[in-house]
Amino acid sequence: MAKRPTSKSAARKEPEQPGYKTTGINLPADIWELLNRCAFERAKKYGGRPSVSALLTRLVQQHRKELEKELGG
Repeated sequence: MAKRPTSKSAARKEPEQPGYKTTGINLPADIWELLNRCAFERAKKYGGRPSVSALLTRLVQQHRKELEKELGG
């Protein structure tokens, strides 16, 4: 007989998220500082945790067509 989950959180299924890759990128200090400050401002304005990764993801999503156009030649 299978055991039942002992807590509510164990019983909940996590929603599937897209695959992620952990990476390290090298940025000039002034660019990193700008991104970090923007991430903190967005967190203050919209709530949540400050995240440079989320900010970069958002920027790439906004400019995706432009970036994909570069691949086409």
